[in-house]
Amino acid sequence: MSDNAKSQRLIGWAGITVRVPQDWALASISADEKEGYMRVDDRDMARLEIKWVASPGFVDIEKTVNKYLQTVKKAHKSDEHQFSVDRDTRVVSKRQMQKDNLATFAWHTQQHQAYGAVWVCKQCDQTVIAQVLGRPEEKDLLQTAQQVISSIGDHPIDGWTTWAAYGFVCQVPEDFSITKQQMYSALLKFSFTRDTETIDVGRWGMADTLLRDQTLDQWLQQELGKELSHYKPQSDETQFRGHEAVAFAGTRMPPLQGIKQFALHVIGRRSPQKLLGYAWHCEATNKIFVVHTLLDAANYELADQLRDRIECH
Repeated sequence: MSDNAKSQRLIGWAGITVRVPQDWALASISADEKEGYMRVDDRDMARLEIKWVASPGFVDIEKTVNKYLQTVKKAHKSDEHQFSVDRDTRVVSKRQMQKDNLATFAWHTQQHQAYGAVWVCKQCDQTVIAQVLGRPEEKDLLQTAQQVISSIGDHPIDGWTTWAAYGFVCQVPEDFSITKQQMYSALLKFSFTRDTETIDVGRWGMADTLLRDQTLDQWLQQELGKELSHYKPQSDETQFRGHEAVAFAGTRMPPLQGIKQFALHVIGRRSPQKLLGYAWHCEATNKIFVVHTLLDAANYELADQLRDRIECH
């Protein structure tokens, strides 16, 4: 990772990724299979907005930009008489973004200014709108916008989707869908499903407090006891990236479960047979990281791949 990348914060959601200054953080997120919206704030104001929408077929990029700017103008009713638009400002280029259909814009009011871009990604058939906002007195806002918008990715890479928020970064196969998220100061946890398979990844803060009077394995049994109880997992102390770690595995075979698994295989559906997971304590960040999965026998190696794709320090 470059020094510039280290000085920035990675945010990722549903195939959209972006690098922003360290003092910006995810403030709002909503997404489904057809569209999504992300807002990133600093301590004082909204700094970045990204919208994306599925758009198979032809997209009139100029019409899309004009419609968006009309929406922005309406949102600034108090400044609408001072609302000015500049369509000649070059924020990013088609070559830079590797998009054939792209347009840029800028707008200004007495209270705010913004630089943005709209493009169509034919690889994933969606239109993306992004703008970086600031105060009129910010002379370097254009440069910031160029850096931020040029860092935006709009689809999974090599079959993996990056999910990143508040410094927690993980990657999950693109055909898994997010079903639940918990995002608090001391806990971030994401849950995903693919047919009958599940993935849970999480990060707990204040590890020194959590592990003050217990081992990592004891904490794991206490924290995830309800989730793991049906599988009677066996755990082994190990090392991961030089950190104290626990590897655990378990199976659930209640009455008729074997028949159910056989039936699922007959109709060509995955049949999760085993719980596999890892937990480790990263002393450098004072955090505990956990990944646990319920996978079909053909996909057991995915647990290791998920673990290896979680960044801890």
